[in-house]
Amino acid sequence: MGAPISPSVESLPKTNQTSILSIAQTARWSGLILQPDSSPVSEEQLRLEIKAIYAGLLIAGARCVNLDAAQANNPSVELDKSQWQESIALHRTYLYEHHDFLMATQHPSATPDLKALPTMYSMPARLWKYGIHDFLEILRNRRPSSQDYMLSFIYLAYQMMALFYETAPIFLNTWIECLGDLARYRMSMEEEKEAHAQWGRVAASWYIKASDRHPQIGRLYHHLAILERPSLRKFACYGKSLTCVVPFPNARDSLRTLCIPIAGVAQPACSLELLSEASFCKLHALIFLAAPEFELAQASNTAISFLQQPDAFKWRDCGMPLAVANISALLGYGSNTNSLRVAFDFTIQRINEHTMLSHSTTHHVAPPSKIRSGAPEAKSEENWRLLQVSKRMKLDSLHTAMRCPSGIATFQDSLAFVGVMFCFIHILCLAERETQIDRELNISLRLQFGPDEIEWALVAGYLNHLAQLRPVTDHLVQCAQQGLWLKKPEEGEPLPEDFGVRGLIWAYFAFCPGWFDSDEDEDLLRNVETSRTHEARADRPLYYGLRLAFETPYLSYDATSATFSARSGMTTSSTAQALQPLRTDTADLQAQHVAPNPNAQYSPPSAPAPSASDSDYVHVKRPAKQVQTAPSPKT
Repeated sequence: MGAPISPSVESLPKTNQTSILSIAQTARWSGLILQPDSSPVSEEQLRLEIKAIYAGLLIAGARCVNLDAAQANNPSVELDKSQWQESIALHRTYLYEHHDFLMATQHPSATPDLKALPTMYSMPARLWKYGIHDFLEILRNRRPSSQDYMLSFIYLAYQMMALFYETAPIFLNTWIECLGDLARYRMSMEEEKEAHAQWGRVAASWYIKASDRHPQIGRLYHHLAILERPSLRKFACYGKSLTCVVPFPNARDSLRTLCIPIAGVAQPACSLELLSEASFCKLHALIFLAAPEFELAQASNTAISFLQQPDAFKWRDCGMPLAVANISALLGYGSNTNSLRVAFDFTIQRINEHTMLSHSTTHHVAPPSKIRSGAPEAKSEENWRLLQVSKRMKLDSLHTAMRCPSGIATFQDSLAFVGVMFCFIHILCLAERETQIDRELNISLRLQFGPDEIEWALVAGYLNHLAQLRPVTDHLVQCAQQGLWLKKPEEGEPLPEDFGVRGLIWAYFAFCPGWFDSDEDEDLLRNVETSRTHEARADRPLYYGLRLAFETPYLSYDATSATFSARSGMTTSSTAQALQPLRTDTADLQAQHVAPNPNAQYSPPSAPAPSASDSDYVHVKRPAKQVQTAPSPKT
């Protein structure tokens, strides 16, 4: 049988011939009506429509505020079914009014001043606080009687936020974080383990998406830390939230809540791998809580002893979190007067000024004394004691990883940890060079943690052993000599551990611009490892080893024999090549170092809230005025 033939217009029954086909056949396309006639909306009509919508929004907002306040002030009064339904309907109306307002102000015919109204009047903040968050807190505090109504409202709010996510991309960052918070509310209501974990993954996926867009915002990692179970990953997330370029100070309250029970728990009865991870969690908890010296010494010895036992520590899973947590401890868990933190801030300012000065002859460079964000912290006995424990933990962990106590398997699994630590050491040497202009800061930095305290002979031996397994290529040597990144953004992919250190203050210059740009869903692909991933991971320690050999007096590299060796008897000024951040093109440098404020939509609260868990839900700056007294949009 032949292929079926599509019927022509003439062969169709008269009842199946539409008017469009008839018009197309008789008029030969000249009179085809593509769409109904519609009159364009004038600017004046749009202004009047926006005024009317805003007036209704104010009325609904005032009713929501008054109703929520009355219910919050009388928590013992039980509400019946009709009252709950009325409350949900009122808040639903308020959400709908916000949607109409956003759609009207973003209309194609809207002028720039009309499109700026949602930002001018803090509409996303008012939508979240008065339309969703306050009512959710009332529902949460009245559980279990409000369980069903809370579920219903969460689904309603989630659907509306998803609609805003699709139709109002101007506030995309806010919608993403709100969706994550709503998923967390939903997770907290679930008692079944599987469903609880599923909603936790949904919330984490939204927070990861938000952190990918703004990796320097510490509050987002605080959200992720809350979702993690007690583990090194949880400590790493809290540490990251406190040591990002834009830290989240309230995370200290949450971290303290985590540390208190961990510090008081005796050695649990579990597997050796879990026991080794738990020992480091307890050590970090004791350091953060400033425990007595004998407790710190005992916990430190226990943790390092587990690290030295064959197959006791899960380097593949816990290596990167251990590195981030250890460095966070060195940075004082977010202390803005920590010498390392001040030195890194100082280094970023200096390099940014050099970059801007090289592209502008009129740019004014502030003196170094006015650049510093804070003075180094006082070298009190307490701070010095905790610093020594943090320093010993970091150095012992690094030296143990480089000694490879369990053979080749541990050697390969620990590459991620060693690569992150070598990156930190290289940037530490860069900070030491940049702070030489400020003698007090430079001395404070070297006293807290200087490169001289690292066993460079062990580093050289580790690199030589790695070079036997993964030969040093001419491309690696050339990139290290010229201060270039290993690969161009379009030629390589970030390693999983790159996402773990992205946004940290000390990793500000660790990657080239565009390294994390991708059209793929990175959340799904970042942990997928291939043979190329293993090769790229082995190249990282070699790359930073070459950078240290070419730019510092601590290591040397013999190109003939392709071997590393530790130098001795040299000072920092004797290095042949100055330390430098990654070199990039002029356009890339301007994009990276002269970028706008990364916290444009993610401004932290102006004043710390009494509890981190309370302030955790603030996404944007709260409106300065009450909603019921807000003025009408200017026209």
